[in-house]
Amino acid sequence: MCFFIADESYLHTTIDWIPGMKDTCLMDFPFARNTNPDNYIFRFLMDSVEGAVRASAIIVHTFDALEPDVLDGLSSIFPRVYAIGPYQLLLNQIPEDGLKSIGYSLRKEEGDCLQWLDTKEPKSVVYVNFGSLIVIKAEQVVEFAMGLANSKHPFLWIIRSDLVIGDAAILAAEFAEKNQEQCYIASWCPQEEVLNHPSVGVFLTHSGWNSTIESLAAGVPMICWPFFADQPMNCRYTCKEWGIGMKIDDVVKREEVERLVRELMEGEKGVKMREKAMDWKKLAEEAAGPDGSSSVSLEKLVNEVLLSNN
Repeated sequence: MCFFIADESYLHTTIDWIPGMKDTCLMDFPFARNTNPDNYIFRFLMDSVEGAVRASAIIVHTFDALEPDVLDGLSSIFPRVYAIGPYQLLLNQIPEDGLKSIGYSLRKEEGDCLQWLDTKEPKSVVYVNFGSLIVIKAEQVVEFAMGLANSKHPFLWIIRSDLVIGDAAILAAEFAEKNQEQCYIASWCPQEEVLNHPSVGVFLTHSGWNSTIESLAAGVPMICWPFFADQPMNCRYTCKEWGIGMKIDDVVKREEVERLVRELMEGEKGVKMREKAMDWKKLAEEAAGPDGSSSVSLEKLVNEVLLSNN
């Protein structure tokens, strides 16, 4: 049996005793609403943390400049912490990379959207993708669709076959037919290429970590709509710590979608966030460079852990 508290005002309680993480709230943490210590997800998380103590090393998909306090906090607990990221920037440096022929996408990518992006002006397109696991309601699809359409900005929207509860796929097809000039709907796409395309100006995302760091490495600001697990915390850092995102309310409304898109694409706040996003892109590239912090950490990982008998 799982227990949930009806009054969730306690979720705003500030947590100030976690090393490397200041001014966080309970609502930012995964599964904080669960008060049952025997819940299987809670136990899984606890087992993972306990297992980390016995690990030879902790590998983190980040880089030093992005999360220095967090990495310092982890290093105060675990003896060997290696920040190696962004992964895709390191992979892209490997000549004749055999992994590229295999790919690391969970789904079949549709590359035709790249040709559609080629027809759009620089920084004019809103890219929308809620990841590979999120499931949303048909009425939420309608609110997003109308908000995006009313913004008058072109948008590329990834709608998986299993994204929506019900028959909303038909709705999406009809919507795309009526708005051919403004929108392009695909079931999946090569996200790294899309985010690095010059026409993409904003990423509307669920704030999964892979999507977050890929957007950051591409210099693209985000509109965040987090669901569960690490997503609320990723959203918090994106918006409050790194200054490159804005959050949508949990109950999505078309007016708010339109407002946030216009703010990031047209407003002064959007200009500042885009500049900040480009600063983070530069730092990510430096970290993954030949003498960057992530490259050095990768070499240390190989020498100190993988090639060591200790």
